[in-house]
Amino acid sequence: MKLAARLVLFLGIALSASWGAWAQEAGAGSSPDASSPDRRIAPQDLLNIVIVGESGLPTDYRVSASGEIQFPFLGEVQVAGLTPRELRQRLEELLSRDYFVEPEVLVTVREYRQDYIIILGQVNRPGTLPLSPEQPMDILDAIARAGGVTRLARDTVEFIRDGKRQRLSLERLKRENDPSRKIWLRPGDIVEVKESVF
Repeated sequence: MKLAARLVLFLGIALSASWGAWAQEAGAGSSPDASSPDRRIAPQDLLNIVIVGESGLPTDYRVSASGEIQFPFLGEVQVAGLTPRELRQRLEELLSRDYFVEPEVLVTVREYRQDYIIILGQVNRPGTLPLSPEQPMDILDAIARAGGVTRLARDTVEFIRDGKRQRLSLERLKRENDPSRKIWLRPGDIVEVKESVF
């Protein structure tokens, strides 16, 4: 059991490290408004991009691991870290240089990449939990989705983000009602509910 927990912990640290740069730039999970139209594009997102009046061109584009798409006329375009609105403006600017007169581009995100957090320790269903841009999750939400705490749980949660550890009190988390003071989870975060010592 300890070996499995270590493997999951290692996976979480790896996920956190690989996502860190994008999460900081995009502010992912930093507030409850993660479904905002200003949410920034990230690697593995699926974009729908249309040049108005131009038929026969591809419309779906998967963002590569390095944050780029291959776009008609332009080739490789860096898109990660931009909002859909910023990308629309960027594409219109690039296309107007050599190819179109006052082009109109529509950009939507068809599918956000599936991201996860890891929850360990004294919960009934430890493991990974998917994050959804439409439904932000704080630490208490994660514990609830993992089946709640076991009878061996104590009032201590260890929270790990970007390799930095923080010890928190479950009771204090329960008393916090201000959304701006809650810890909204980001991809790669690790939550561990500690065991009571008898």
